[in-house]
Amino acid sequence: MTRTEARRIGRTRRIITMIAVCVAVAGLIAACAFTKPWTLIADMTGPGRTGTATSTGAHASSGTTVDVSTLRTQPVTTGILNAETRLGGTLQYDEPSEFQTATGTITQLPTPGAEIATGQQVYEMDGVTVPLFHGARPFWRTLQVDVPDGPDVTQLETNLQELGYFKAAPNAHFDWRTREAIRQWQTKTLGLTGDRVTGVFEPGSVALAATAPIRIKTVTARLGETNVSPGTYTGVALHVEATLTATQAATFKAGDKVQVILPNNTTIDTALAAVDQGGQSTGKDGQVTSPSARVDFPDQTQVASFGATSVQLVIPNAANANAAETLIVPVTAIIASAGSTYAVDVVRGQRLERIPVELGLVANAQVQLTRADGLKAGDKVVVS
Repeated sequence: MTRTEARRIGRTRRIITMIAVCVAVAGLIAACAFTKPWTLIADMTGPGRTGTATSTGAHASSGTTVDVSTLRTQPVTTGILNAETRLGGTLQYDEPSEFQTATGTITQLPTPGAEIATGQQVYEMDGVTVPLFHGARPFWRTLQVDVPDGPDVTQLETNLQELGYFKAAPNAHFDWRTREAIRQWQTKTLGLTGDRVTGVFEPGSVALAATAPIRIKTVTARLGETNVSPGTYTGVALHVEATLTATQAATFKAGDKVQVILPNNTTIDTALAAVDQGGQSTGKDGQVTSPSARVDFPDQTQVASFGATSVQLVIPNAANANAAETLIVPVTAIIASAGSTYAVDVVRGQRLERIPVELGLVANAQVQLTRADGLKAGDKVVVS
């Protein structure tokens, strides 16, 4: 191809390109004339345009017309937030203890749940009743005339005195009066006769508990077994145990007022008997005890009919006893805005009004409002 022919072909291509561009521009002008997009823009942005919205989980913007029936709302209330602490507790007996091992053959067993007083039968061994004695010191030796004085003698005489067999003041000395009291006890309580009435006390002849009366918790032995414990026992007094957080354990103390709500919704106004900070080893894989609070009942008739069951504790928070009432809303009503500010959406007729608020304490899924201009008790706020 010659240079002249190449220049002619190039001019022809440029002419064709210019014609195509002109055709495209003409088509665009025609389309705009037909659709008039500038009128659509004017309709969307004009001053007479009003939007409507419905809430689908998020709060609508302030001043927006809404279908109120689709919104979830809660009323604004007033009160002292966190003025009390509510805890779940358990009305229960003390931790069970195990009876000492029977030295003979068990021929009769106790009944779980039975309450047993001093001198009454716990179980039977070798056909002879084994009654309940109480005391802090285990009986560890045979007691008879001329044994060295000791606190175990005092403990024995105390139990015999309660049963009406020992007539003098209990002391550490075992003498003829102690021997005669044992003889009467062996005859009248144990049912022994003849040369089995010795006036000598054997440690295995009684079931010893720290206090009396007691309540049988479990029976772990079987009839005919030897050298086994017959079972476990607790005291008969009920008390309440409630687990605390570390913060609660550091806040509450023995003597603080508490209200116990029983299963029938009756209440008992009393005080905390003890607060345990926890942290003691349980002896199981490095586990430790949790902080807890205890409530005792000097008048057991208030709770005896309920037995072991769940209860509620209400403990007033002393720090807020003199606090002023404030507006309170559900936590789910709070809207987080930019710059660590907060607001709530309030229903005003068929519109929503967004009101800035300042937050105080948060507890039990509620939040205290320390500032909320234009908001009042009874207003309905939107919750998510």
